[in-house]
Amino acid sequence: MGKAISVKLPHEDVWYAFEQFVLKKWGKKHSMMGLELENAIRLYLQQHAHTDSDSKGSEDAPRSRTMRALREISEKLSEYKEATEGDVEDVIVKTVGGDRRTVSKYMYLLRRQGVIEPSRRISGSSGYIYTVRGMEVQP
Repeated sequence: MGKAISVKLPHEDVWYAFEQFVLKKWGKKHSMMGLELENAIRLYLQQHAHTDSDSKGSEDAPRSRTMRALREISEKLSEYKEATEGDVEDVIVKTVGGDRRTVSKYMYLLRRQGVIEPSRRISGSSGYIYTVRGMEVQP
């Protein structure tokens, strides 16, 4: 699986140089372009993800109510190695409330941030058991 993306780069020569790099490294572009682009994005994020946080105070302080709540939910879930969908939803409800849209939003954000990852289906159900990564939620 993967995420298909489409972007327009302002400078064609950057893309051409990237294609040439991948071709030289791997001897082919097919399937390697995505791998190398992901690696380049990871490297960029590692080097630049926290550069704008100094202007707002502490690096650890989330800037929005949603991110503060997400961090709080993440901290509560870090007590689990694995959690059922119901366990995760209970933590969300106890932290931010039980509106179905709210629960759905935070389930989505937790998966998106890598805090939880579906590991297997619960037999006889449409629910999942999630592996809790305990990953730091970025502000």
